[in-house]
Amino acid sequence: MMERGKQLTPVLDYDESGESSEAKSLDIDTANERDSTPLMKSPAINLDKILSKIGVGRFHWKLMAICGAGWTADNGWTQTVVLILPSVQREFGVKDWQIGFIGTALFSGMAVGSHFWGRWSDTTGRKFAFNSTLLLAGAFGLSAAASPNFALLIVLYFFLGTGVGGNLPVDGAMFVEFTPRLERGRLMVLLSVFWSLGGFLVALMAWAIIPSNSCSEGSDCTWHDNMGWRYVVGGFGVMNLVVVFLRAGLPETPAYLMKTGNTQRALEVLNAMARENGANDEAFSLISELGDGNSLNMDDDSKNETGGSFRELFRGRHMFLTTILLWSIWFCSTYAYTGFNMFLTKLLEAKHIESSNVYRDALIYSAAGVPGSLLGSRLVETFLGRKWTMVGSTGITACCMLLFYLVHNELEVVIMSCLINVSSCVMFAAYYTYTPEVYRTAVRGTGVGVASGLSRVSGVVAPLASSGLLSLESGVTLIMLLNFSLMAATTVCMITLPIRTKGRALE
Repeated sequence: MMERGKQLTPVLDYDESGESSEAKSLDIDTANERDSTPLMKSPAINLDKILSKIGVGRFHWKLMAICGAGWTADNGWTQTVVLILPSVQREFGVKDWQIGFIGTALFSGMAVGSHFWGRWSDTTGRKFAFNSTLLLAGAFGLSAAASPNFALLIVLYFFLGTGVGGNLPVDGAMFVEFTPRLERGRLMVLLSVFWSLGGFLVALMAWAIIPSNSCSEGSDCTWHDNMGWRYVVGGFGVMNLVVVFLRAGLPETPAYLMKTGNTQRALEVLNAMARENGANDEAFSLISELGDGNSLNMDDDSKNETGGSFRELFRGRHMFLTTILLWSIWFCSTYAYTGFNMFLTKLLEAKHIESSNVYRDALIYSAAGVPGSLLGSRLVETFLGRKWTMVGSTGITACCMLLFYLVHNELEVVIMSCLINVSSCVMFAAYYTYTPEVYRTAVRGTGVGVASGLSRVSGVVAPLASSGLLSLESGVTLIMLLNFSLMAATTVCMITLPIRTKGRALE
């Protein structure tokens, strides 16, 4: 037994087997080490062992589909803003400086929703928030499709955003807590493929529907002549509502039930998972042992805890540093990506490249993100792990943004823009996996929710700031150099992260 006060190297790195390796960092005493690195108590270890024995099967593929639908909605609703703007502007006679208000409203709602639903899920459970986010998005999306004026459309997109904003933190926490730790990274990044598919799906709908159902340039534009954008928004809203019904039967997560002392219900959920996956007798035996109080070994505070304190995000020097770095990563990377993505057309125009088919080009650009997410699903499980996959992909994104600014040939510009989307989707896939894994069950929704909320804030700021820069003579140069600088800064933050999560058990 190590004596209290003896100097140790903090355990921050984990290998595939879950065994820790020594991290090369500052020495701290045993008590501080417990604070700064979430060491697994026996309930989490036992739960991970049971989930591993249950294995990945029918239950998890169904879970991936319904959780993935939430991530599809997240990117899909953002893409609707980009694709409906020309039609909305013609129908409502909106001026150029006003048209960005829809995107600002959506991201503002997302910022509110990500924090609210993340915190709510930690306090009252995952299930209610999990079902409510898409219900709000679908209902307000369907209402937005029938909007009679621009002002109401802005308001409805804000409330739509409050629902969409909860999808990443809540759905991510939900999926992580049902998944065996050695499969978690691969499956979480596969889940992020749905995020890329959201943009592709909406772009496909817009390409197929809007051109033939929109007002022509310079003509009088009425509701009946301009139904294309309404079909896309309303159709995507209906898809969200259909998924709500598919989610209804999903139970609360075993990790949350155990954290709140509801062991009996956790056993019922685990038994149902084992039956659906066709697990062997060993899995059922371990589940029955979990009901033993000695096996749980939870102190009274843990049993009665319904949601961790916000201060838990900063508990110990390494969690403090990790949280600050993750906030910076989510904010800076989203700003740079949004600043490039939402103004891609303007950036192409500045290079004297004209597009004969906006919706076709949007479809190609969106499609480039799907292989990025698939690539990320492989890389996070290699020797690179979550951290170095993030570092490499973000560094490549930064370099491609700089090259995009430097090249002028049309083919080179198209290649650079696609590479930016591929590498950035690898980046998003990696840190969408890392962030829920690094936090304890009691604050997982809050931790991911705050980070996601900050990314929404940057999504609000980026279009407004970029619009202001475009009015300057050297505006395009300033936008690209700012985006490059923020991606480079994000890379540095990722290199500095002190905790790795590959193969690590949940607490």
